[in-house]
Formats: sequence, C-alpha cells, structure tokens
Amino acid sequence: MQYINKSIIEDLYRAALNSPRLRSHYLLHESHQDKVQRLLIGLIKGSYVEPHYHELSNQWEMFFVLEGNLKLTTFDHSRKVLSSNTIGDNTSIMAVEIQPKEIHSLECLSDKALILEIKEGPFDPNFAKKII
Repeated sequence: MQYINKSIIEDLYRAALNSPRLRSHYLLHESHQDKVQRLLIGLIKGSYVEPHYHELSNQWEMFFVLEGNLKLTTFDHSRKVLSSNTIGDNTSIMAVEIQPKEIHSLECLSDKALILEIKEGPFDPNFAKKII
C-alpha cells in the first residue's frame, strides 16, 4: 500500500519552485517498464508545457486536477488553436483524457496546481513527446 501525504505534496511544490520548468514529478509506479504509469505533477504559476503530442498509438494520457487551475489548449498541426479551457477548481472540468496525436499544451494559472497523470506503459523516453 502506498500513501500520499501532505509532506509528499509540500516537497513536490518545493521542488517545482526550484525547477527551471516550475514543475516537479513524483512517480507512483515502480519503473518505466510498468504497464500503467502513474505520477503526481506539482506545478507553480507560470509553468508551461509547450505544445506537443504523443506519436505512438498507445500513448493516451489522462489527468485529474487535484488542486488549482490550469489552462489546457489544443491545436491542429499548423499550431492553430482548436480549443482552450480552464480546468480544475471551480470549473466544470476536473479530468481530461488526451488521445495519441492530439496536440496540447498546459499552463498553470493558479499559484500552484497538482495533477495525477495516468498513462499506458511501458514508458520509452525516446518517444516521450513530440514538440511542435
């Protein structure tokens, strides 16, 4: 059994504050070979995940916003914005499933945000994401 306590979350935010990308990961899975990859991501206001997509057919991802607000933007392949939604606290969207090849970006709008990301493994760093 694995518990996630406030200390883990506080450490995650502290690490995000000291990261150039203003975000930090806490892995809940044992290895990149696990069939299901699970991780907590702590983000600090201004953290921006650039537009990207996952090219392999098994690279869907789902995340649940546990705290804070994020802006999720989707794009077509010419970088034209298809949609832009605020998700998280006090919105109607708390979870998102993104299909392979869907181009998306994420920006932390609140002072801090916490998401639980779930995706199919194994994880291959050579195919982590394709930036557009």
